[in-house]
Amino acid sequence: MHDETHESGVADRSADSVLRPFEAPAPPPLPPVAPSQVVPESAAVAVADPPVPEVTPPSADASTDDVPPDGVDVTEVDVTELDAAEDTATGVEAAEDVADADAVDFDAAAERFLTDSVPEPADTPTETITLPRRPFLVGLGVLLATVAVLAALWQSGGDDTTATIGNDAVAPDVDAEPVADDPPVEEPVVVDEVPVDPTTAADLAEARAEVASLESVVETLQDRPPPALDGSLLRRIVVGADAKALSARPDSIAVVGAFGGLSLIDPETNRVSGNANLGPAATRVMRTSTSVWVTNYADSQLIRYVPATGAVAARFPFPGPDGIVKDGDTIVVASFDRELVARVDPNTGAVVQQVDVGGQPTAVISDEELGLWVAVFDTGELVEIDRSSFEVLRRIVVGQGPVGITAGPSMLWVANHEEGTIAKVDPVAGEVVLTVPVGDGPTDLVVANDLVWVTVTDDGSLVEVDVRDGEIRSITPLGGASAGGGPSGISSTEGTLWIAMQGEQSVVRVDLP
Repeated sequence: MHDETHESGVADRSADSVLRPFEAPAPPPLPPVAPSQVVPESAAVAVADPPVPEVTPPSADASTDDVPPDGVDVTEVDVTELDAAEDTATGVEAAEDVADADAVDFDAAAERFLTDSVPEPADTPTETITLPRRPFLVGLGVLLATVAVLAALWQSGGDDTTATIGNDAVAPDVDAEPVADDPPVEEPVVVDEVPVDPTTAADLAEARAEVASLESVVETLQDRPPPALDGSLLRRIVVGADAKALSARPDSIAVVGAFGGLSLIDPETNRVSGNANLGPAATRVMRTSTSVWVTNYADSQLIRYVPATGAVAARFPFPGPDGIVKDGDTIVVASFDRELVARVDPNTGAVVQQVDVGGQPTAVISDEELGLWVAVFDTGELVEIDRSSFEVLRRIVVGQGPVGITAGPSMLWVANHEEGTIAKVDPVAGEVVLTVPVGDGPTDLVVANDLVWVTVTDDGSLVEVDVRDGEIRSITPLGGASAGGGPSGISSTEGTLWIAMQGEQSVVRVDLP
């Protein structure tokens, strides 16, 4: 039955009902394009409310044939009327915007409306979009101003993360290098109650540290003992008796010991040329061109020895003699026990003049330029005696226990045995101008080659001192102090020092460089 029905339906179809390929009808010709017309500005202004075309909604009874079926090409529809309606609606909307905007300039709105409403000329090959000129220029100006502000902020290195233009915040360029924060302001540092900037304070601290370091070096150098003389400059000469005091001349050196032994040394050969025993407790010795004078404290005698004969020429009584010096044709002797100084005739031993010095006199010196001076042990003074009247002229305190005196260029030098110093005295001003510590127990001193040479008995050393500033140039150990002796008397000839070594029966010769 199914087959019959199928066959019957096929047979009854007419030829018009056969399916054929779809052939679209030819589109109607487009209406000619009218040339564009520019609406006068006055006409555009006169347009107040253009008519709005009515749009008739489709009725409910509209045939479905008006809806194109699926697959039908919509190019069949005539779109000319739709384009015209769209243009009309655009013009109406623009006119309504112009009428309703209170804050917008009317002329500008009309110009914008006309510009947007005028169609492109027909001969334009492609469709173009015309932007409003004034908004475009305003936007371009805003963009350029933004770029200028950002560039200014970048060059000035500002810290703000945004820049403000009008009421709008502009974020910085993310590709720009981050601007470093300003360094913190350092508080001033107070140095010695004066505020200074931290850099200066650091420089001051560094400079002070360097100064402290240099001061430490100077202190170290000052604490380091001065060098000793070259050993090749020294020569030791053994004598037959103890050596305590000596007196030197270019042709002969006389040295005596505490027990009264006398030895003579030839400086050409460094050999002992004569010996003699003058009695106990010899204290000082003085060599003249023809004689040797010795003070014998224990026997209270002045002894004259003649080297040419090798015998004692005279013994003169004198109470407790100590220092002795030649002054003109006489000799001046200090009496330690009687606290006086006397002028003695060398031929007779008679006291010609004397003066009480108010203490225990020890060393005596006579200088043609500086005068006659004596050191007073217990008062610590240097006393000047007038040569003519033989009276005390001046008294100068020099130190404790002065026992030695020497003369230098315009100055006197005194060895203060008890306080371990030497004093530089200006005889014209009558005052001590310099005091130099030299060690324990300085006994005697001499000026040679613009240097002061001091025998420091208790330290067993020879100290070299600059006569100008008192700087110690060298300290040379000579020995003998451990045995209760040490260097004692000292004298000089041209370019040579002679030093008596107490307790060692020897004399040290130093050839000055």
